[in-house]
Amino acid sequence: MKRILRNISLLSCAAVLACSCESVDFGDTNDNPNGPGAAVTSQLLTEAEKTVSTIGTHLSGVLFTQQITEGQYPGESRYTVLTYNYNDYYTGPIQNLNEIIKLNTNEATKGEAEAYGNNDNQIAVAKILRSYILQFMTDRWGGLPWTEAFQGIDNPQPKFDTQEELYNIMFTEVEEAMAMINMEAPGPQGDVMFGGDMSRWELFANSLKMTMALRISDANPSLAKSKFEEVIASGKYIDSNDENIEFMYGSDDASDSPWHDRFKTREDYIVSETMIESLRSNLDPRLYQYAMPARDSVFQNPVFPALTDAAKYPALNDSLYVGAPDGKVNGNVPDYSFPPAVIIYEDNTFPTPIYTAAQMKLSLAEAALNNWTVGGADALTLFKEGITASMEYWGVDAEDIANYVDGYTAVTIEDIAYEKWVALYLNGPEAWAEWRRLDAPALTPSEFAGDQRIPVRHAYDASVESNNKANYDEIVSKQGPDNLHTKLWWDVN
Repeated sequence: MKRILRNISLLSCAAVLACSCESVDFGDTNDNPNGPGAAVTSQLLTEAEKTVSTIGTHLSGVLFTQQITEGQYPGESRYTVLTYNYNDYYTGPIQNLNEIIKLNTNEATKGEAEAYGNNDNQIAVAKILRSYILQFMTDRWGGLPWTEAFQGIDNPQPKFDTQEELYNIMFTEVEEAMAMINMEAPGPQGDVMFGGDMSRWELFANSLKMTMALRISDANPSLAKSKFEEVIASGKYIDSNDENIEFMYGSDDASDSPWHDRFKTREDYIVSETMIESLRSNLDPRLYQYAMPARDSVFQNPVFPALTDAAKYPALNDSLYVGAPDGKVNGNVPDYSFPPAVIIYEDNTFPTPIYTAAQMKLSLAEAALNNWTVGGADALTLFKEGITASMEYWGVDAEDIANYVDGYTAVTIEDIAYEKWVALYLNGPEAWAEWRRLDAPALTPSEFAGDQRIPVRHAYDASVESNNKANYDEIVSKQGPDNLHTKLWWDVN
């Protein structure tokens, strides 16, 4: 009985304390007087921008398009990864960008947020970056939750927007962002990509818009043409390597290049036989820039003319450049060529290309073939300028560039597709997307894969079906089976 009375007493005290807490105002006792009263938009932006680096160095695309392959542990080169999770993009960078927009829009917070840059410029940057991340995501998975997403417990099971709907959303958002840019006002603080330079963000937005327009050119030709020509009419697109958009890295471990990090303690990635032999058979001097000489083997049938300038190239002929069979257990990796030493060993700040003159010139060449307005140049001229820009970016000698480019006296869509695949070396997301859209160059699936079909999308993580089944079933019914081989909306050929 005493224990019962004691427990009743304790519960009564707890109840009193709980009720008391509800009516007590502690004022600013728990506030940090030295900290901000709201989220700091500059920090949110910095964290969100780091995702651009992970997108530009994403491995699936370079492995699926056989630019590189894996060494002793092939997995994705054999297409063995069956599902992929997109949650981190929603809960990380996109949520940060949503918060930047909210803080710079809400009347109660926009004044404090403006300490980190003009409100409109912050919103514009967040919208551009959000669309860039969304395009990367939809080009992997297809339909995604968007218009009903980000509502938390108010709507934990949002519907999926189709890829066509997402592209329309992205066009609108990018155009809204460009209309908001104020060149006379301060750009956002925390901008590790462009240091708050809004003219660079405008160029980034137009590059994204051009890329999106060409991406949908088979699915919606009229919209694609209209959006592409709007960029051309503005005159604000990448025309030379001086204007290339790259992600710049810091030299510390927290901000250096992912490619450099991958080779700090392991050597898991080597240049594929497909890429090496394509360059070799076409006498393409980028062979000497895209790869390192193999340490432990030689290629038995070199085809390049003998070179006499050892300072110009690391080998006197192409025999030291050896590609690895795609998807094979390439156990002795020194038998094969690694990606460039400057990227994986020597310079941990070597930038990652996002949009380049080579990519844009080749896109313009394709648009010219489509009879779109491209500023007056013909397809062949733009095509050659694209190849030249690629070779100059990688440090190829002018004489060697001229010898290669002069070999083209006409241009076809197959030529453009091949040269874009080469020019997008190590830019996996763009290389994979353009290869799927153009169906070229012809790639032979790995003979070591259980399912010898190169993936054309990523499948949703299993949690999507279990947590949001009705909406999952709806998007699958619209776009096709949830596997690696269902083509996306824009992949119609």
